[in-house]
Order: sequence, then C-alpha cells, then structure tokens
Amino acid sequence: MAHLLLWPKKQFFYPVGNTPATCFTQHLAPEESADVLLLGCGDPRSIMFTVHVDLGGDKRPLDFTCCDAEPAVLARNIILFTMVADSDPNDAILDNIWNIFYHFYLDKVSLNRLLDQCRKLVDMSTTVESWSSSKYGGVFRFCTDASLLQIRNMWIKYLETETLSQGEKEALSSSFSAGMKDVLRAHKGVSTAFRSAGPLWLNLESMGADHFDKFWTTGTTSKPASHINPTFAYSLSGRRFNTHYGTDPLLSYHLAVPLAPTKQPPRSPVTKLDELDKAIKVQFRAWCTSLRTRLLAKMPQFVIRYFVGEALAFCQALDHCRLLDATETGVYTTPWGGSKIHLRDEDYSPDAASRAPLSFNIIDTSNLSDHLGLLNVLFLTTHLLRDSWSSILHTHTLLRSGGYEGLQKGLLEKTCADIPMLSLLLGLVPCRHLSEITSVSSTHEILRASTTEAGQFYDSLSWKKPLKQKISSDEPLRCNADQLGEFFFAMYLKMFADENVMGKFRNSSIDKLQWSAILHYSRHSFVAFLDLAKSRVETDWTKAMDHLISRIESDKTLLVGTNNYQDLCCSLHLRKVESYVPPVLQASSYLFQGWKDVPKVVCVVLVVPRQSLKCVEDMHPDEIMTPILQCEIRGGAFQNVFYSIRPIFGRVEIQGRNTESKINIREDAEGWNGSSSLIISFYAPAWFLTTAPSSTEVVLSFRSTPSSMGSLMPKLGLFLTVYSASVMDRQHVFVSRHRPDNLGEVQSLLAMSRAKPRNHASPALESTAVNFDTLRMQASSLTKRVNIVNPKDRDALSAGATVVSKQISDSAILVTFDEYEKVLEFPLLVDGSSLKTRIARKSFYVEVEAHILADPLDRRNLSFDPFPIFLDDLLPKLSNVHYLHLDRFPPLDVASNHKLDWLRIHLGMAFSDSEKSAKTKSNQKERGTLVNLKESISAILMEFSVHRKGQPLAVGLSSSSQGGIHTLIFVSEVKLDLTSNTVVADACVLPLTDPIMPLIVTGLRKITNRSLLQVLTLEDEVIAWKQLLPAFAERCRTWKHTVNCEYISKGIPVSVEYEESPLCGCGQGKNLGPFSQTSAWKDFAPFVTRIALAPLFSTSFLKGILSASLETPNRDTIGEERCRHCGKPGNPKLLACGACKVAKYCSVPCQKADWKKHKASCTVTK
Repeated sequence: MAHLLLWPKKQFFYPVGNTPATCFTQHLAPEESADVLLLGCGDPRSIMFTVHVDLGGDKRPLDFTCCDAEPAVLARNIILFTMVADSDPNDAILDNIWNIFYHFYLDKVSLNRLLDQCRKLVDMSTTVESWSSSKYGGVFRFCTDASLLQIRNMWIKYLETETLSQGEKEALSSSFSAGMKDVLRAHKGVSTAFRSAGPLWLNLESMGADHFDKFWTTGTTSKPASHINPTFAYSLSGRRFNTHYGTDPLLSYHLAVPLAPTKQPPRSPVTKLDELDKAIKVQFRAWCTSLRTRLLAKMPQFVIRYFVGEALAFCQALDHCRLLDATETGVYTTPWGGSKIHLRDEDYSPDAASRAPLSFNIIDTSNLSDHLGLLNVLFLTTHLLRDSWSSILHTHTLLRSGGYEGLQKGLLEKTCADIPMLSLLLGLVPCRHLSEITSVSSTHEILRASTTEAGQFYDSLSWKKPLKQKISSDEPLRCNADQLGEFFFAMYLKMFADENVMGKFRNSSIDKLQWSAILHYSRHSFVAFLDLAKSRVETDWTKAMDHLISRIESDKTLLVGTNNYQDLCCSLHLRKVESYVPPVLQASSYLFQGWKDVPKVVCVVLVVPRQSLKCVEDMHPDEIMTPILQCEIRGGAFQNVFYSIRPIFGRVEIQGRNTESKINIREDAEGWNGSSSLIISFYAPAWFLTTAPSSTEVVLSFRSTPSSMGSLMPKLGLFLTVYSASVMDRQHVFVSRHRPDNLGEVQSLLAMSRAKPRNHASPALESTAVNFDTLRMQASSLTKRVNIVNPKDRDALSAGATVVSKQISDSAILVTFDEYEKVLEFPLLVDGSSLKTRIARKSFYVEVEAHILADPLDRRNLSFDPFPIFLDDLLPKLSNVHYLHLDRFPPLDVASNHKLDWLRIHLGMAFSDSEKSAKTKSNQKERGTLVNLKESISAILMEFSVHRKGQPLAVGLSSSSQGGIHTLIFVSEVKLDLTSNTVVADACVLPLTDPIMPLIVTGLRKITNRSLLQVLTLEDEVIAWKQLLPAFAERCRTWKHTVNCEYISKGIPVSVEYEESPLCGCGQGKNLGPFSQTSAWKDFAPFVTRIALAPLFSTSFLKGILSASLETPNRDTIGEERCRHCGKPGNPKLLACGACKVAKYCSVPCQKADWKKHKASCTVTK
C-alpha cells in the first residue's frame, strides 16, 4: 500500500460526524445521475441531507458506494437506515432512532427497539444471497462477502451484550463512565460546534461548549438513561468505550437555523440547550421523512453499497476491476493481515445484470488527507473520477498545520509541488485555480481560526478535470526531459522533507517538530505518481528518469535519503516505470540454491517471534501511539530501509528444501488476539542479498521520530529494533520469487501500470508543451501546437498569410489566417496579454505560447465570462456556482425585531482586503467590476433584510449611460443556504427588452409606486450581471430546457447586449416560488425566471480575506440607514427623495450635491 505501516493499537471510534451535513449533488445538474464514492464515509448524515435537499429530487438516480475501515460505523448506519424505512414518519419511533444513533445510554424502550432490529438484520444476513433477497437487499448492497460478514458480526455483538456475565457488564459500564470522565476532564468547554453555525457562529456564544459538556456528562441530549448503548461499545478496538473525544450530535446539524429568526421552527433564535436539542431533532426528523419517502418509492433509483476496509486499498481494487474486468483483485483489504478484496461478481463482474459503478462523478474523501496524506488520496482517486466536466473530487482537512502562515497555505501546501504542473500530470485541477469566485463561504472558519489558537481548521479543496478535458490520450503533454526530471526531484525533496534533519532543526519550532511525527509517504507513493506521469507526457522518459536518479544519488539534503534508495528502485522496477536494479551476479548464492533463474526483485519474509513483540504490545496505546514500522536490510557498511511491508500473524510452511522452495503463509484468524508469530514480507533487490550474506541481517524496527524515540528508545534501544535475524537464518528468514500469500501480485502491478510512454515523434494534430521557470521549478507557460493539414490552408500559410492569435476566453486562443480558424483550448487558465505565436511555414504548424495564470486572483479583467456555463451533451453545467433547491431551505423572518448584525458581518466578509480597499474609492469605475457586482448584490440583500424588513422588494439594475433600467429583480425571501454557510435570495428576474416592454406597462406602474430600489451599474457591471444571471437561474431550476433552447443555438449567455436578455426562455413563468404570493407582481409572472441570488466569495484567502474579516462593524450602526451622499446617519431622521422615495439624505445640501449622480436612476423609465 502507498501509506506507511502504523502500529495499530491507538485508534479512535468515529460513530458520529464532526462536521455539518452537506449535499453531495450540489455540483450536478438536476438531470444527471449521481454515482458517489464516499471514502472514510463515517455516519450517514450527508446521505440523508442530500436526499432531503437534492435539486434533482426523486427523479435523479443516486448510487452511493461507502467505504470505511471501521465495520461498526457501517453497522450503525444500516441500523439507522433500515429503522427509518420500517418506521412511521409521525411515529415516536423516530425519537427512539435518534436515541439509538446518538446516545451513549438508552432508555429501555429504545434499547429493545435496537435489539429487535439487530435480530431482524442478523436473520436476514445469514448469507449474501439471503440478504439480497430480503426487503432491504435491493437498496443496501455489499461490495464483498467479507464486508457483510464483518458488519453482521457487529449486529451479533450488539445482541450479545444482553448475555454478558455480571462482571463483564460491570467492566463495560466502568469503561463508559471512566472514558466519559476522561474526555470531559481533558476537553471541557470544547467549542467546535461553531463550525455548524456557519455565518451565525458568533451568536452561538457558549452554548456549543455547554452542550458538549452536558453531552459528555450525561451521554444523552435529553433526559438521563441507564442502559449502555451497545452500538458505542464495540469497534475494532474491541469491547470497550473508545468513542472519539470530539463527538457531539450537535456538530452534524445546521445550527444557523435555530440561531437565526426563521419562518420555520423554532422561528425565534434559541437561547437554551434544550431548545437547541429540539431544533436539531426537527432537522433529523425532516431528513428521516425524506429518506423514508425515497426508500419506499415504487422505483427508488437509490442504492447504497458498503465496503469494510482501507480507503486506498479499495480505490486500487476498484481500479483493478475497472481496467482488467477481474473481481479477484489481489489487493489487501487492510494494512494488517492477509485478507484480499474480492468484489462480488453479482455486482461487479462485466456480466452483472446491473453493474456497480467503477468510476464516479462525485468522490468525497472526508478528511482522509489528514490520516493518509493528500497526495496518496489524489494518486489513487484520479483514475476513478469520471471524465466529465461536472465530475468533482472533494478533499478535506481538519488538522491545522501551523499558525497564521500554515492557515494561509492550507491544503494546497500539502501537494508538495507546483500546482499547475501537478494538475497537468494528475489530470486534476483544484477548483481554486479555475476561478476566483465561488458561491460557497468558509469565511466563518477563517475568521475563527485567525483569532484563536484552535487546533482545527476545516479546509475543503475540490478538484476537477482540466478545462474541457483537453489533456487526453489524443493530445500529448510535451516536456523537456531534464526539466521534467528536475521537477520530479523538487517534488521528491518536499515529499520526504522530514528526512532533511538539519533543515528541520534550522527551522525548528514546537509546531514543526510536532508535525514531523505525522508522516504519510513512502517511496512507493512517489513511484505511484511517476507511473501516472509517465502515461501523460511525451518526452525522452529514460533521460528524465536518469536525471532524477542522478540528483537523488548525489543529494546531500535528505540525510537518510540514501537509506531508502533500494526501496525506491524496487518500486520503480515492479511498476515498470524504469529499472535501476542490477541483475544477480552470484546466482549460485546460498540463498538461491536450486533456483533456475533469479529475478531482479525478490520477496523477503521475516518471521518475528511473538515474544519479541511483547514489550511493545504491553505498552498502553496512549503511550506508544502510532509509530511507523519499517523493515531494514543491514550489513557492516550499509543500512537500507523498506516501507512497503505486509504484516500477517500466522506461521510459515515450506515445501521443498533442495530446490526453489515454495513458501506458504498460514494466517492465524485470531490475529492480535492469538499467539502466532508476526510474518513480515517485503520486496528487495536480489543482488543486495548476495553481497555479504553472512554479515547481513533482516530487521523489523520503528522509524525514528521525536515522538517514537521518546516512547520506544528506553525499551528497544537506540535503533528502535523490534527483532533482527541473519539472512542465513533458515528458521526466520526466507526468500521467495513472489509474496507467499499473493502469487499474482507482481503481475497485477505490471498489468495495472499506466507507465506506457508516448513516442516523442507523435503525429497528433494538436499537442501541448509545458515550459518551466527553471529557477522556481514551476510550469510558467503552455505552448499549443496545431498541425495544418488542409492543402488550401497549407498553401495560404506558405504564401505568407498573416497569422493572428487572440484570446477569446480564460482558456482559449483563436488562431486565424486567410480562411483558416482554429480555437486552441488550453487545460489551464492562461494570460492572453503576452501571447507568443510561432509559425512554421514549411513544416506547416502554428504554435501559441501563453503564460499560465497560476492564481486566478491575479486576474481582475472580467471581460471573459467569470461564471462560465458549459454545454455538455446539450445540458448546461455550472462551473463555480453550486446548485440548490430553494424550496428546501428555511426563509429568514427579517420582519421580526431580532438583530441582523451577523448578516452585515457575513456580507462584508465576501470582500477581500484589496476589494475592501477598492470600495473606499469615490469613483465607482475605479473600484472594479467584481467589487461593484459584489456591492450591488450586498445592497439588494441588505435592503430587503434590514431596511425593508422582508417586504417584497423590486430592484431595478440601471445604467445611466445606456438608457436606464435594463433588468428587474423581484426578491421575495432571503433564505439560509445550509449547504454553503451563506444566505440566498429567492427571487425572480426580468431582463427588459423591447418586445417585453409593451406587455408589462401596468406592472411597471405598480412597482414604481411601491418604491423600486434602483442599483446603478456601470457598463462593465451590466455585462457581468448578464453573465451571472444565467448561472443564478440555472442553479435553482426545477424545469427542463427544451429542444429549442436559445442556449443551444446562441450560447450562454444568450447575449450581453444592454437591450437583450442573457437568459433562455425555457424557465419563464415556471415554478416561481414565493414570487406568486405578491399580487402586485402578477403582471410580470409569465415573463420572469426564478433565480437564486447570493453573495460571491473568493475561492482562496491567500490574497487576504483575513484582515477584512477581522473588521467588525460598529454594532450601534448595523442596520442603520445612511445618507446616500456623505454616509452619515439622519439628523435626527433621513430625508427621502421626493421622486423615487428610495434615495435618502441627511440634509438638503447633500441631496443637491448628489442630484447629478442620482437623477440618472431616480425613475423607472426615461
């Protein structure tokens, strides 16, 4: 496996989610099916929430594949789902289900319901076949027979708690009470619930910490109970209380709802803990009702698949099945043991009646990046992400790496490489590098983390395929071999920076020394990346690798880097990336007597007597923690370390002593609970074992880190050696051609390898070359080459036709000459201001070089559409704005007298530092288009929520230089967008065009008399609105586009001209939501389109959101109206403009001074 092998005694049980539920389908158009892979899936809150708020509704097929290493997590999830399916949504049983899922202690009724459900599930799951034929079998599937067996064993254990002896029950009870007290003692007052409150986190105040303390004191969210909940008593750690110390039911729900004044229960902001508990149970009940409706539908189009095992291994197994059509994958299920993944033929074979997904358009990896390493996650999931523009991979982290500097760098810093180059080689681009704008807010997380020393910082980074899929098998990526090798070396140094001992101490800090104990990457990880890169580039691969190996061999930076050299060479050889392993020169060596031939790489097997493990087995998990295990081959003058090791408890069986022996491993099913020896196997160069066998030994040891040295050196000595044996020891050391329990492993590695280099003389019509900044080892520009093949075009080119290159979008350059036109699509954002065009008039090709926009925040020119919508099979798909079901989100009750301080703070945090500075400029044009656009949106939301107190608001977007109002927006409600920690206006829009004006004259008179709010938009902002409105309409549509849709014939937007509409007509008058409740607007109803209007945020805080977010508005003036001219409050009241009644001033002089600017937008029509 790619990850390092950890001592597994210290592990937590995560039965309940610690982040608020999210909607997995919020990046998919409503017509798209959702095939979702959840790695480290945890509890099912987000599956339930997705069903509840999915814009696609019950018409969208949903197929979830859930992977978790902890069978108890999946066992609990299935109990929850099946109980919901069997319950009456109005029945008190939902209260029992809540108790069963969240409470450490149960009342008798809830306990009996749990045990009854477990009996039912155990009876139905005697075999996979019996489960498949049960009433649950069509929806809840198992990826492997072993997964069902492990989950079923958990249900059986829950039932066995009733038959425990009195002493066993008392011990379990003591484990619960002691464990809860320990957590409360160490973590009293934990306030991670702020994350679930989103923009209202300041309003949560101490309730979050108080709730945590109460929950860990009583074990319930309601009245005390006395019966231990069996579902919290069992996990991989055995029968004991091992629930993670951060567990709190509160964290899974959206606390913004009970903290804000809404039109749904609890309506008024809660102030007491019992009110908070009631509020989140209302959400739970709503989710359960939606889930039950979906489960009981005649055609639910809803499947949840379960796999118990390690996430990286599962990815390898799925990829193996996808590439080779083989369900027996040979991939080990977990880091420890010999169990291998055999996917069920009924679901995964090519002949399956309804084959399970092997690629996915949504992959969520929870915060596995914290536990497995971001690069390991990326390397193994990129193959599983479906080739579609809307496909998306989510990576998350909760661990905060460092202070302010670490906070700014976030997840991207953990990629260990230049992002553009890494993206080209991976075929995945961070969404932050595709757009400077997002509709998702994380500003509350940034603000809190920047003002506290909290150990957590939740950073979510999403990845997509390169723009329009232009890196494909038909279009090679050309690279200079030496530069590519140098890039690999730079990445190598960062991946293994912990081996730079002197560098660590030169830059030592408590934080860095602490984090040096959290390591993820082996040489196998690095080779997995090289294997991927080799399949994507066109270069002299051998030259690139020779450059890399030369740099590694001569490197003095990584003090112990040479100790890992043989491990690197083995991995390169086994994956056929390149071979630097010499052949065996002494084939007659004692170790290989009787062998017909000796492969370059062999498998070494070390038998570690169980007694040798006793000193570390006896250590308390909190003392030993999770140190890294390694194998070594040591000699008098050398020491080489190997990390890709397989540990299995059992015994070795030998067949044949005089010839090449056949070695078998008989695994002990008891594992840690048995008494068998620990058998370690790993691959090593054969020649290395023959140099001085009599003085060479094979060693099992722990890797030296500050943490492991402190805890293990007193017991194991300076080298942290667990056990060692001479290679000549025929009882404890064996050498095999293959791994004894996995004979086809090497062949499988070769078959799975992508390392099939391209011919550098490829005749492709188009190709992309990457150009490096050699000083920083970063991809600086891309060169697109297009070969001219048409004879007429060739004649024009050779005759000297003028070639013109012009940027037409963020990632496209139009090349023209004579009658020739060609759009060159780049895989990344490029800067067209300094294009270089090279023309080969004899060789008949044109090259265009464009600099890469490494950070989209560097681009402030919005002349290209900043809200692109792509037509994929004639279906519009959004890029940087998420979808949402407006009818599913709670509307704010802004008519109440509750303060809305939080709303102004939230809207202010949409502006970065530079944008906030631009806002101070008196000249609107100098502020920039994006700033003006954000200000307009903020003004509309504030006007409706604060000034109009929720009264229906008609807004006119006006351009004085182009003829007045060009667009009408009708705001009916402002709602909490729970999926994205922000607010959204439920509104309708009407672009004013010449054909529409005669039809709405009556309506215009009505809204003019009802204080129409005019928002002045300059020419650039007019265009920006017309680019944005199709996205705002598309994101909430519940209607379908027609075959005559203008988007297909004219593009998206349809037009950005002042007097024309940017929208298609497909959504006019359809499902207008609360708009229909305002009688004064009925004349507009046939012509308006529903939109979800919301604030826009920066995709990254690298350019400075922090200081902007730290500026807290004066609480005395929040929500207070100000003079339009000078910004001062009224004296004592503001005076309204006599014509429009909207613009307000503190004095007559201010009104006169502002008239020149205001008169252009004072009335509806000119």
